[in-house]
Amino acid sequence: MADSMPTTKLHAFNREDTTYTSDGLSIGISVFVPKSAIKGQTLPVLVRWHGGALINGGRVYEPWFPKWVIDLAALHDAIIVTPDYRLLPESSGLDIISDLHNFYTWLHTNLASFLRTSFSQSTATSDLSNILITGESAGGYMAVQSVLLGETKGVKAVIAHYPMIDLRDAWYSEPGRKVIWGQSPPSFPDGWLDHQLEGAAKSAKPITERIPEEGEPDLFVATLLEGRYTEILGSDSSLYPLENLKRIKVQGGVLTPIWMFHGEQDTIIPMDGTRKFVQVAQEGIHEKIIPGAEHGFDDDSVGLDTDWVVEGREWLQKHWP
Repeated sequence: MADSMPTTKLHAFNREDTTYTSDGLSIGISVFVPKSAIKGQTLPVLVRWHGGALINGGRVYEPWFPKWVIDLAALHDAIIVTPDYRLLPESSGLDIISDLHNFYTWLHTNLASFLRTSFSQSTATSDLSNILITGESAGGYMAVQSVLLGETKGVKAVIAHYPMIDLRDAWYSEPGRKVIWGQSPPSFPDGWLDHQLEGAAKSAKPITERIPEEGEPDLFVATLLEGRYTEILGSDSSLYPLENLKRIKVQGGVLTPIWMFHGEQDTIIPMDGTRKFVQVAQEGIHEKIIPGAEHGFDDDSVGLDTDWVVEGREWLQKHWP
């Protein structure tokens, strides 16, 4: 099974799939162990949450899986653990938070035995006191939310790529003509979004992977244009990273070290959210704004020797592995 699915970026790893249980639902996890792992070796863990605005994406959709993060894991002989989670609008924001907590329960109670039974040839063990959490866009939201909502056990650092942070911003909740991907937004047929949301509400079937087809109308873009993203996400304060951060600051809590970076010209997830997070946090954040960069700029042209990655890795080595 380890080689049942051809991969390109993850060729240096053996893969096995499993599931965790959340609210009675089985949700997929892929675990990647370095092929170079020596029998009995104890390896650090890299947890990676996929992006897609909490609406799109999937855990092993390679076009959205930054190659440099895979290379970082390979460099440190780290085990990559990447989970799916329920997606909007078929599920709610609180469902997603429930999945987040249930995944970490699985990680700390089941990963060790899963490695023993499923990777019997390498029998490497996981060092769950040595965890790095990463994620891009909505995955950056999930990575940051992990530590804001108390999933800090064994977590040494977080890397948040252009994360969704200020979800109270008018960008998500007020309609208007918005520049998306640096151009005029596409037009949607009248009532298209309502029709999609009604269908999602009626189906009552959770979705844990949605890969947008080229040229298909994008549900997230439609929610932005109509200012309805926050409505779909939900109103509970736990869904909003800035509110969680302020709560931690009031309680005198210490923030897990976070490397947070964003493209200056991001027309999908506004950079201002990252700036606000850094201002409220005041400490514990390594921030990098990349001049002229759009959303998702860390594509396959970015490597471990790219200037801003080198700078971030120098910071990271103080914390992980």
